[in-house]
Formats: sequence, structure tokens, C-alpha cells
Amino acid sequence: MLNKLNFAVLSSDNGGHFFRLDANVLIEMALQWVNVIFIVVLLSWLLYKPALKFLTERRERIQGEIAKAAADMQDAEDKRKHYQGKLEAIVVEKEEILSSARKLASQKEAEIIQNANGEAASILERARVEIEREREKAKDEMRTQIIQVSALMAEQLMGKGMDETDRNKILDEAISELGDAVWKG
Repeated sequence: MLNKLNFAVLSSDNGGHFFRLDANVLIEMALQWVNVIFIVVLLSWLLYKPALKFLTERRERIQGEIAKAAADMQDAEDKRKHYQGKLEAIVVEKEEILSSARKLASQKEAEIIQNANGEAASILERARVEIEREREKAKDEMRTQIIQVSALMAEQLMGKGMDETDRNKILDEAISELGDAVWKG
């Protein structure tokens, strides 16, 4: 085709024209333009629509991902608020449990102290009873010894001529007199 185009540099053959346009050149140019338009239309039909479809789908996918990301962010924020509320509730519950445990410990302490005081009072009472018992026992032993000493003294004073009945009578009198005198004082 290029050989049919007669480009001529300004020369005397061309009659002073830069290039010559004849019918063949114009037909070829028209055919080339038709070919270019056909190729553009064909490529447009074959490539432009799929490329446009691809770009549209990509745009929609990106917008969907952006919307999903926004929804995920909102969901994450909701969950964060929910768990923050749960944490605050746990802190409040922890404080209530600690307060309850402190009250229970205080009650147990008071109960233990009360039981200890009761046991101490019981021990003191048993000690008083035991002391009183020992005192009574000591009094009885003292009476017995006083009686024995009195009987020996009475025997020595009166001599050996007393019989058993007289001795018992004197002992009873001495016991009653000594017992009253000792226990009153």
C-alpha cells in the first residue's frame, strides 16, 4: 500500500505539491478508516463491555466490602460496649461479693468471740463450783479433825473412865458448838 502512495518531496515532478492525492490513496484511506472504526467497534464490543462489566463488578465488590467493614466495625463497637457493660457488672458484683464476705467474716468473728466469752464464763462457773466443792471438802475435813482433836482433849481431861455413849454425847455437843462457831466466823 505504501508503494502506491506517492509521497513526493517538493519537486518539479509533483508540480510543487508535498504529496499527491489520487483516487487510490483516498480509497485506501477510506478503507483504513473503515477498518479502524470496525476494529474499534469490534474491540469495544469484545473488550469494552467486559472491561466495563469487570470494573462495575469490582466497584460493587469494593463498596460491598466497605459496607461489610463498616457493619463489622459497628458490630465490634457494639460488642465492645456490651463487654464493657459486662466488665462493669462484674466489678460491681465483685464489690458486692467482697462486701458480703466482709460482713460474713465480721459476723463469724462476733459469733466466735461470743462463743469464746460463753466458754470462758462456763469455765469460770465450773471453776467456782469446783472451788466451792473444794472449800466444802476442806470444811468437812477441818470439822473431822477438830472433832478428833476435841475428842482426844475431852478424853484426856475427863480421864479414861468414859464409856462409849458418854464419848459420843460429848463429841456431838463439841461438834455442834465448834461447827457453829467456826462457820459463823
